[in-house]
Parts: sequence; structure tokens; C-alpha cells
Amino acid sequence: QLGAAIFGGDHSVGFYYIQAASALILVLAANTAFNGFPLLGAVLAQDRYLPRQLHTRGDRLAFSNGIIVLAGFAMLLIWVFDASVTRLIQLYIIGVFTSLTLGQLGMVRHWNRTLRTEQDPEARRRIFRSRVINATGGTVTGLVLIIVLLEKFLLGAWIVVIAMPLIFWTMKSINRHYTRVAEELEPDDERGMLPSRVHAIVLVSKLHKPTLRALAYAKATR
Repeated sequence: QLGAAIFGGDHSVGFYYIQAASALILVLAANTAFNGFPLLGAVLAQDRYLPRQLHTRGDRLAFSNGIIVLAGFAMLLIWVFDASVTRLIQLYIIGVFTSLTLGQLGMVRHWNRTLRTEQDPEARRRIFRSRVINATGGTVTGLVLIIVLLEKFLLGAWIVVIAMPLIFWTMKSINRHYTRVAEELEPDDERGMLPSRVHAIVLVSKLHKPTLRALAYAKATR
């Protein structure tokens, strides 16, 4: 609609240019998500904030479980919002500017920590310049986030506002679960613990000497 209004019709060159540019932006955004989320999910799974299954690599050395989970959520959103780009874009905008703001503020914190130990004057000047750039970027994206949140809240942005605390609580619960299990598995001061009862299953495809040895070993454990 914007392209048609600006360039004077649905069949003008400018209209098709705007449509193609918008499609490329959305394709790039989707590609970024499918490239980044599986790796991010694997890192969070390694740190016990997501299920360990997300750290599993597939045949192509990609974190396949993360890709499957992301694809499942994407299909769910498409079904719930009836594939309406106008409605889905509200979730995308809030997520993008939240990530950009947190990333820029995180870099400011990083430069503040680096300045405490860096003594070289030239390196300190570069750090000061980088901190100003990141602080400016974080301020601008933060203002845009506030404006978009206020303007688009009733149009669907409220879903993201509710979802982010729920996701954070879920990740903390997963971390507490893994921490509790690790504490239960820690060895204590007991001595002479008896072994648990051993159950052996030997998968046999053909009867030959290695199979007989495996069966003998399984019997010996009893």
C-alpha cells in the first residue's frame, strides 16, 4: 500500500521495487534466525538454561534440534496469525529492537570493564570511541523500542511483553532443575555402596564369535 501510494499505482516499477526490497529484508531476517538461534540455543543448553537436547548436532554439524524447534514455532505463529505479515511484523519489530538495545548496552558494559585494566593510551582512546558509538546506538534503538512499543502495543506488541518474562522464568526453572539434579548426583561421604542391579541387552544380528563373547560378558556381569 505504501509503495502504491508513493509511486502511483500497483503496477508501477517503484511499487515492485518496494515489494522486492521488503521480501529480501524478510528473507534475510528469517535466514538470520535459522543461522543464529540453533547456535544460541546450544550455548544456553550447555549453560543449563535450555534442554540439553538443543546441543545435539546433526549430520551436517548443525544443531538440528534447534532448527526443528524454531521451525515448529514459526509454523505455529503462521497458523495462529493466519500468515498475516501486518500482524506478525509487530512481534518482529519489538524483538529486533529489544535485541539491538540489549546488544549495544552489553557492549557499553564490556568497554567499561575493559577500561579498568587497559593501560595503553592508544587502546584506551579506541575503547572510549567504541563506547561512545555503542552508547549512541543503544540510546537510539532504545528510544525507537519505546516509541514502537507504545504505538504497537494494542496491535500485537503486548504478546512479546508477556512472552519475554515467561521465557525468562522458563529458562530459570530449567537451570534450577539441572542444578538440583547435579547436586543430587554429587558423591557423598558414604562408603561401600553396593552396585545397582545390572540388566544387559545384547543386540544380535548374526551368530558368530563376537556375539558369543558379548553374551558371555553379559552373563558374567550377573
